[in-house]
Amino acid sequence: MPPKAKSKAKPATSDDDQEEYMSLSIVEQLMAPQESAFKSMIESMIGATTKRVDSLVKEVADLKYSLQYSQKDVDSQKTVLDKNVVAIQSVSNQIADIKTSLDKCCNKTTDLENRSRRNNLRITGISEKQHETWEESEAQVKSILKEKLGLASEPRIERAHRVGRLTQSDESSRSSPRPIVCRLYDWKEKENILKLARIRKPSGIFVNEDVAEATMAKRREQLPLLRRAKQEGKIAYFVLDKLIIKDKRPGQS
Repeated sequence: MPPKAKSKAKPATSDDDQEEYMSLSIVEQLMAPQESAFKSMIESMIGATTKRVDSLVKEVADLKYSLQYSQKDVDSQKTVLDKNVVAIQSVSNQIADIKTSLDKCCNKTTDLENRSRRNNLRITGISEKQHETWEESEAQVKSILKEKLGLASEPRIERAHRVGRLTQSDESSRSSPRPIVCRLYDWKEKENILKLARIRKPSGIFVNEDVAEATMAKRREQLPLLRRAKQEGKIAYFVLDKLIIKDKRPGQS
């Protein structure tokens, strides 16, 4: 028979080992509640963080949806805006075309009015009688033009009359006599009278073409240029609404 195995005897435990064992056990017992509390705190923090992250994810998702909706709305508004811009441009083009047409019509009307007045003269500076008749106006024009311009005979006038208000805008009396517009039978005679008036420059009497109001307005805008040209010794005059400025030739007065 094989020999019996000898059993190993447990080493004897000293008092110090027992005390050390008891200390570790006590420490574990004391740490157990703290470990549980720490674990609970960690789990609570993780739970709160998870909820916050979930909330942030939801907010981001909502924001993304809102941005997508806003982008769609912006795209829609941009489409509407682009259509409005095209419509406005179309209307602007139509207005420009209408304005061009109106300008052409106004120019044609002004041209026709000037043509209808091509035999007319506008004379300023002739004294005015109270309740003056057309016949009296005509007689004054004939007499003064013959005398002041040295005409061989009185001009042949179809009709003559005063133009303008009898009073000023504030209803007070005029400080100067109203102009007289007269229509001559012959255009050449009218041109000759204008030429003589430029040469003789009769004192106190101003003889000019009678033109449409639109033409007069354009002339008034250019009056400073006309006066400056004359001050510089140049020849300046209007042909309808065009200001003509020329240098004087040697010996020309």
